[in-house]
Amino acid sequence: MVMTFILAAAALVPLAHFLGEATEVISDKTGEHLSGIINATFGNAAELVIAIVAIKSGLIDIVKYSLVGSIIGNILLILGLSLFVGGIKFGNLRLSPVITGTTTIHLSMAAMCFVVPSVFAKEDSVLALNKYSVGIAVVLLLVYFVGVFYSMVNRENKEASQVIHEDIEATAPKWSLRTSLIVLISATVGLVYMSEILVHQIEPLVEATHIPPAFVGLIILPLVGNVAEHSVAVGTAMKNKINLSLAIAAESSVQIALFVSPVCVLIAGLFGQNFNLIFNKIELITLAMSIGGTWLVVHDNKSNWWEGFSLLSFYLIIAITAYFL
Repeated sequence: MVMTFILAAAALVPLAHFLGEATEVISDKTGEHLSGIINATFGNAAELVIAIVAIKSGLIDIVKYSLVGSIIGNILLILGLSLFVGGIKFGNLRLSPVITGTTTIHLSMAAMCFVVPSVFAKEDSVLALNKYSVGIAVVLLLVYFVGVFYSMVNRENKEASQVIHEDIEATAPKWSLRTSLIVLISATVGLVYMSEILVHQIEPLVEATHIPPAFVGLIILPLVGNVAEHSVAVGTAMKNKINLSLAIAAESSVQIALFVSPVCVLIAGLFGQNFNLIFNKIELITLAMSIGGTWLVVHDNKSNWWEGFSLLSFYLIIAITAYFL
């Protein structure tokens, strides 16, 4: 059981990597008017596929933990590791004020999307909470796609996109559009198949190893789904393109909050599952503290390896807490 879970997780890593590469190339070739929609759809495809399969299997609590875990993994682990290796290699790192400004706003929005429904919801009944969450989900999707449109037409966002685009051009594979589409479709099919195997091994894994379900959802599943982004962000940081690393971490977090989470709510209804956007205090406090710590690191538009190490240390503390408590 454990070995099957490990092998399935290992197989998801290259699939997520190729899916990300294909999405990058297709976004570049389709132009700015479609690139935002494509990135919204496939930017966190691995996490979305795993979440949908888990919801279908009734693992609702683990999916909720994985949504929060994906966000804190992006801003603490991915960004922290990028700042750490970039700072060691290049010393003090200069962050683009355009990107740090939008990052702060986006992360604040991500926090509100999780906190507000959880704080103000009245637990009258499961049906009422589900209806409430569906309404919130529709609004979040509207906010996300309007935000994508705004980023296309707003001058300041175009400047940020140009900074990111220049870095992507230097790192993206030189595939044709046809090759990218084939890779995209093949990787997506592979992700669905391997995610089915992975998710079906979660409960046997918990029973065999006594690993807490919270640790599986908060740490293990996000690591599996985000490992491709981890490698890209760290690799670009080592090439002194730290702004791309920051953009990857922030944009991925926003997609989880504004796109993946509401899609999970809407998809759950098709499977007859009760999935809402009401999170417990541990999840909310962890998320809020993670976003606050990230803001302290990036708000002055500069960073170094020590600040990256601090973010990594905070992530390790969260992982240890999730395992033992």
